[in-house]
Amino acid sequence: MANKPYTVIVGVSTYGMIPRAEGWVRSFWSNTEQLGDEISIVPVMIDDGTPNVETIKEREHFCEMRNVNFLHNEKNLGIPATWNRILTAIPNADLAIIFNDDIRLLAPGWLSRLIHFTRRNEKVGTVGLPLVQTPGFTDNDPRWWGKPGRVGAAVGCAFAIKPADALGVKNPDNSIGYYEDLLSFHEEITMGFRLAEQGKLSYMLPWPPAHHAGGATFGANPELIWRDPSDYLTMDEFLCYVRACAWYVPDYEKDYAEGKVDRMSYSRVQFSKYWGVLEEVEAGRRIQEIKGEQVDILNEPQKFVHARVVDPWPARTIYWVDREGNEQEYLDA
Repeated sequence: MANKPYTVIVGVSTYGMIPRAEGWVRSFWSNTEQLGDEISIVPVMIDDGTPNVETIKEREHFCEMRNVNFLHNEKNLGIPATWNRILTAIPNADLAIIFNDDIRLLAPGWLSRLIHFTRRNEKVGTVGLPLVQTPGFTDNDPRWWGKPGRVGAAVGCAFAIKPADALGVKNPDNSIGYYEDLLSFHEEITMGFRLAEQGKLSYMLPWPPAHHAGGATFGANPELIWRDPSDYLTMDEFLCYVRACAWYVPDYEKDYAEGKVDRMSYSRVQFSKYWGVLEEVEAGRRIQEIKGEQVDILNEPQKFVHARVVDPWPARTIYWVDREGNEQEYLDA
């Protein structure tokens, strides 16, 4: 019996107008190398509840023409729920590589390097591609010849993760995998930290880069900014802390008075509650020294968590493929 191919889901989530998703598909096929029969690549696009029926039909037809599997949510479920659907799109897949639709791949080699890194190194959490904010990139940027860097979580717009690892995580809302009640923000770093608790550390690769038009979905679809509070974090608790943060937006008070909360602020406070930051603040330890820096942990809760679940792990030898295609190694101290 022939060996089972190593199966990789390459998923992209999308919402709203067509061109962003089309652009991602074109860049995917233009920059994906052929890796042989032992690697099975399954591209999947999931529409997260775009309300326009004609848009859904056009998107489905486009995917059919471009050999991309198409799925759609009946209503907008949020980023983590859509990522969970990508993780389970193919039963027992070995790896999932997840993109936002505002990512454009710029050079071949991303696929083989992500696969190599996650297969060659033990106890890896998430692994991301480096980003540029302009459509092109400077070929001689020293970043492209650098080393992978240990991080709390890879960027949430272009990263790889093993479905088996992600689907081993259970969340306060009883979702499995990504924490679905976060809806739109902090889902990637929450997963990164959950895996880091197990010693599965996350990294960013130095090559090849991808272009990211950050915020394109929310800029084009302002209805996605808002949500209702959940049972995990009451409106009163949310308001107590959001008003004390540097990223508090006073103009949102009129919406708060109507029972609506903005997804980004709400997820930030959810994240802080989950990881014990609010307890620290209540105990009078809002300002803490972390790595020689005085940190306001209510404004920067990630630094508080990173120091506790990522930094304590000892240095390990990491293997990666450099820009020239050669395997390298280093101690990630």
